[in-house]
Amino acid sequence: MGGRRWQARRRRLAASALAAGALIATCSALAAPTLQERIAECVACHGRDGRSENPDIPHIGGQPKLFVMYQLFFYREGRRTSPEMNTVTRGISDAELTRLAEYVAALPPPSPPDGPVDGARYGRGAEIARQRQCGTCHNPDYSGRDQMPRVAGQREAYLIKSFKEYQAGTRVGTQAAMAEAVRGLDEAALGDLSYYLAHFRP
Repeated sequence: MGGRRWQARRRRLAASALAAGALIATCSALAAPTLQERIAECVACHGRDGRSENPDIPHIGGQPKLFVMYQLFFYREGRRTSPEMNTVTRGISDAELTRLAEYVAALPPPSPPDGPVDGARYGRGAEIARQRQCGTCHNPDYSGRDQMPRVAGQREAYLIKSFKEYQAGTRVGTQAAMAEAVRGLDEAALGDLSYYLAHFRP
């Protein structure tokens, strides 16, 4: 008799566990953003075509897929901190991360800003880029490759901010080359280099 009651109890417990598991899975599925929802979060700040309207927010169109994957991974794991980006990447799977990187890489690359170019600043920036061999890693046209980002046409303010973070050691990367590349550059030099890259035309 006791054996039958125990078997019945085991069956009830198993059924309850299955039901609870199904409920948890359903709730998780409802809570997890879809890829389209994640894309919508991206374009809200970075622009529908990957070209941001805010000078402090980078353009992302045309960035190499591998570079984007690394950055999303760094944000997801908390190795890079940004309240917005850490929220967007929270709980993102490796597969979603890859698909999101593919979407970003397929967006058109940004064009240089309109308007006249300050030839003196452009020339000084070009010389700094030559001395620091920026084109060796980022390609001669600064289009980026593999884990190295596209910097041609990037937001000037964002470039300056990034360079300062590398100088301070607060920006992580896949290699240590950037910290060395901007070592010793003062405010004016960082500004000229950023201006040149932001306005670069092949």
